[in-house]
Amino acid sequence: MKQCIMCILFVFVLSTTALAGNTALRFGVLPVLDTLPLQVAAQEGIFEKHGLDVTLVKFMSALERDTAMQTGQIDGYFGDLIATYLLISRDVPMRIALTSWRTTPGYPMFGIALSPENKDRDLAAMKGGKLGLSKSTIMEFLADKMEDHLKVERGYFAQVEIKKMPIRLQMLLTGQIDSALLPEPLLSLARLKGGATLATAEDLDIPLTVLCLHERYFKNHGSDYMRFIRAYREAVQAIRDNPEKYRRLMAETCRIPKPLVADFPIYPYPMPSLPASAELAEVQEWMLDKGLLKMTVPDSVALSPIAP
Repeated sequence: MKQCIMCILFVFVLSTTALAGNTALRFGVLPVLDTLPLQVAAQEGIFEKHGLDVTLVKFMSALERDTAMQTGQIDGYFGDLIATYLLISRDVPMRIALTSWRTTPGYPMFGIALSPENKDRDLAAMKGGKLGLSKSTIMEFLADKMEDHLKVERGYFAQVEIKKMPIRLQMLLTGQIDSALLPEPLLSLARLKGGATLATAEDLDIPLTVLCLHERYFKNHGSDYMRFIRAYREAVQAIRDNPEKYRRLMAETCRIPKPLVADFPIYPYPMPSLPASAELAEVQEWMLDKGLLKMTVPDSVALSPIAP
């Protein structure tokens, strides 16, 4: 009996020590599709398995998330490259850890939705039409890239600043604007409500969103960073192996509207990798042109010094 009690105490001490030794990490997320691997890693205990005590901190707007990162309330975040370079240029000590989503044919993450009354119009008929989006963000960058891809001049669409996504969607569906740049699943919802899709960003072949970590997680030869990478890779593989298992989690955490839940595709999330230097340079050149950056940020400052 005494030996049994000693064994139980030994296991308890080991468990407590392992938990206490886990690296704590408060990670900011938005309720969007790109963050499903993080939600899977948290739900399945994959972070804990790799020695990380990760708390996913949910934000309802990019502004709230960026403020939290800037003031040290979180240790890492999910975001786009425009927001990331803005923060790094303001001396927030963080680096890009991996690309969480890059454009993939067949899986549109953003697109131009047409209002119900414009649903039958083609590209030529939409010249000069009002396009709702959020300026000085990844939305405006994508709008410019899509105009290039569609082989029309910059300013082909009359861009209208509508920052809040629900208001943008509502203005589209009520005909107050002709079109709107929307992320999925709102792009699909606009179609369900009588609109249409004019074009998507799926063929642009660019990184759209990234995960970033505070500088301290890259120290000590990046041991914490590599544990994060291994956990993320395992979560991506779990989704690939059994995507339907995570449909409910996707619906709950990525705000999939009820009418779309049953058939909305579960995306093929990429394994961890870093954006290419030329891709980062293109984003920064656009930001310099728009006056969002005063000077370029070297890759040695913005990127993980270790390949994932």
